[in-house]
Amino acid sequence: MKAAEIRERQAAVAKAPLRLPDPARLEAEHGQFLRRTRRSAELARQAVEVLPRGVEHVDPMSYPYPLFMRGGRGSRVTDVDGNEYVDCILAGGALSLGHNDPELNGALAALVDERTNFHGYMDEFEVLAARRIAQTFPSVEAVRFTSSGAEADLAAMRMARAYTGRSKVIKFRGAYHGWGDQFMTDLEVPGSGTVLAGGVPPQFLSATVLVHQNDLDELEQALVAAEPDGGVAAVICEPLGAESGLVPFDEDFHAQAIELTHRYGALYVFDEVVTGVRAARGGAQTRFGVTPDLTTLGKGLMNGYPSCGAVGGRREIIDTAHIGVPDERPTTYIGGTLSGNVLSAAAAYHTLGIITRDGVFERAETVAADLVRRLNDLFGTRGFEFFAYHFGTVVRIELTAPHAVPLRGPDDFAEVLRRREILSRYMLPVQNAGVLSRMGRDMLCAAHTAADNDKVVTAYDRLLDLLV
Repeated sequence: MKAAEIRERQAAVAKAPLRLPDPARLEAEHGQFLRRTRRSAELARQAVEVLPRGVEHVDPMSYPYPLFMRGGRGSRVTDVDGNEYVDCILAGGALSLGHNDPELNGALAALVDERTNFHGYMDEFEVLAARRIAQTFPSVEAVRFTSSGAEADLAAMRMARAYTGRSKVIKFRGAYHGWGDQFMTDLEVPGSGTVLAGGVPPQFLSATVLVHQNDLDELEQALVAAEPDGGVAAVICEPLGAESGLVPFDEDFHAQAIELTHRYGALYVFDEVVTGVRAARGGAQTRFGVTPDLTTLGKGLMNGYPSCGAVGGRREIIDTAHIGVPDERPTTYIGGTLSGNVLSAAAAYHTLGIITRDGVFERAETVAADLVRRLNDLFGTRGFEFFAYHFGTVVRIELTAPHAVPLRGPDDFAEVLRRREILSRYMLPVQNAGVLSRMGRDMLCAAHTAADNDKVVTAYDRLLDLLV
């Protein structure tokens, strides 16, 4: 499905009257959830006492309370009450191979048995992992490891500023690049501004310039306007579009935007924290056939193992990341005790080795395409305006389209919140049917199968039964 069609259909969903759950049937689903998850409910009560509002992670659903997990294998997880689920959240996309991949775990278990944690020293796996990243992503010549995708995005901006000598950063509205201060504006919903920027001093956002996706004229205007005030160091984007394709880019946008960005002396950065192992073999840059100056990675790079982040790109840009005494070359300090540690580097080396084998990614993408086709058949047959689409193994199931509500005033933002609240209620029957979905912002992995798709389609069919 092309980007223009996706946006057109999202707008239609946003304009349509909301499909509200039948109160009696929703109450029945709520009661079933409470009966099935008593241990999770007890742990949630304990969590409220010692964790901020009882929840630390953005990805799991928390209505009426978050589920606590006991274990996982492949595409499935089991909660502390013994309920099994098809996992379509996958730690926000981190698990490209699935839970507890035996080959990856076996390789790391053997490594733990023979290695120590060489923090501050070098290990061969740093070289092996960096070389494999360079072999996988066409734009990458050298790599600087970080401890998360959010750190990678922050490091990339520092490198860009050091390399170009410029100060401004352009961010597309609605995009998410981690929780660093400079990125905490206009997240998810274009036009939402600083709603989620509590605790961030306004001056920290003063160097961040916002532009709309797919608008080359606005991008050029921003590049020109910044020239008297220090200029633009970098344009950063989620290559599929905001929230990994929830608000998609036009297919030819990046090629034109890169040419435009370079014309004004700035760098173009692909945030491939999600898309690196999901959009295609070789990431979104391979899918679109473009060459960004820097690529940030995380999440799926190490199949969820900790300290998973990296910045890759042209050697002369990556070489600005330096922890020694500055020399005559552009330099910026980027350090981290755990960055590039042996276990994380080995996890990256083996994860990329597995996901890029012939047929592995392609099989996962085929399963994703099958799920999208079957869901669209279901929605069409039952007369709903809902629809699904995918980019590689990134799956989007459009149900209430809160991000497609135009923001012209406070009432519109209230409508966004209302649609998100209803969307969270939609997930109750889906969870009760044994499927975990992040409100339709889903991911599949190399372990998902057609049998998993059966359960997902059945779960959404159950949801439709509740809607008036």
